[in-house]
Amino acid sequence: MKKTILSGFLLLLCLSGKAQSDSSRRPVYSVLPFAFFLPETDWGFGIGGIMSFRFKGEDTASSVSQVQLGASYTLRNQWLFYLPWRLFWASEKNLSYGELGYYVYVYPYYGIGARSRLEEEEFYDVTFPRVRINYLRETSPDLYFGIRYWLDDFNITGYAPEGKLLQSAVRGFDGGRVSGLGVVSNFDSRDNQFYPTHGWFVEAVALPHSTALGSNFTFLKLSLDAAHYHTIRKRHTFAVNAYWESNIGEVPFFNMAFLGGPRRLRGYIDGRFRDYNAAVLQAEYRWRFYKRFGLALFYGAGNVFEKFSGLQASLTKQTFGGGLRFQLSKREKVNLRLDAGFVPSEGANFYVTFGEAF
Repeated sequence: MKKTILSGFLLLLCLSGKAQSDSSRRPVYSVLPFAFFLPETDWGFGIGGIMSFRFKGEDTASSVSQVQLGASYTLRNQWLFYLPWRLFWASEKNLSYGELGYYVYVYPYYGIGARSRLEEEEFYDVTFPRVRINYLRETSPDLYFGIRYWLDDFNITGYAPEGKLLQSAVRGFDGGRVSGLGVVSNFDSRDNQFYPTHGWFVEAVALPHSTALGSNFTFLKLSLDAAHYHTIRKRHTFAVNAYWESNIGEVPFFNMAFLGGPRRLRGYIDGRFRDYNAAVLQAEYRWRFYKRFGLALFYGAGNVFEKFSGLQASLTKQTFGGGLRFQLSKREKVNLRLDAGFVPSEGANFYVTFGEAF
């Protein structure tokens, strides 16, 4: 599912009205229609809603919980239904976040490995329900431990007739279900969820998939996502992000580690590279130069590889770029993000989205 659609949906919701005030416990609702355009979808139209609230008895200084609901249709007969959420309760001792969804969509495919070529781009059509549930409990200040359940049930309905995906019959080319239950840990000392200026965010995951859970594939997904934020001087922030993912076992191509898109190695198309393993390092300089306006400069490097012994420095992917920020919410510090990411060998891609890349 393209993050751009969800991000655009959230952005429109933020523009539609004021967020819940500091002193209010009453739920705040927003509902509105929206439109989007992507090369894979043509024009799409939909309607979405968001509810911001605090559970009964929660202090007004506690984090606000949010539930969103959206549905959209594209001129290529694609349907998207999604319900993401992020909930805090019991004085933020409990945290749950995730997504329920059903998608009729199209994805790009370039092959597997760090040597895949842009000119071999092809697309495949897919329908799938999605279940992503996380529940965590705070065990010490800023540290949470809990469980994660993820399910995607891919039904691939269309291929490029002469494309690599169909001709090479890679694992998962005919679809299948991935179902995993594992553990997740968060360490979050950020001063703000949407625009942090100091602190850490670290998420570690071990997610086994097995036939006992209804999965058609047996594999273990391990990931570590870490970001650090440091204010150099007032309104000047330096952020760094490291991401690592490994898949051990019979992982299908559509659940491998990916590079590209609006969050990891901006400039590369989402899913441009995939393999069993991925490693990414990114840095970004952020400057709030005038009231609600800001600028950012970023650089990223990363790679995908089948085995650690096959990791080659010469195949490292590099991107760089910059962008403009506009603060939509002074309280939550939510930004509209406009980025241009450049790849020396493949040109540029542009992003209009919601929130920071990391």
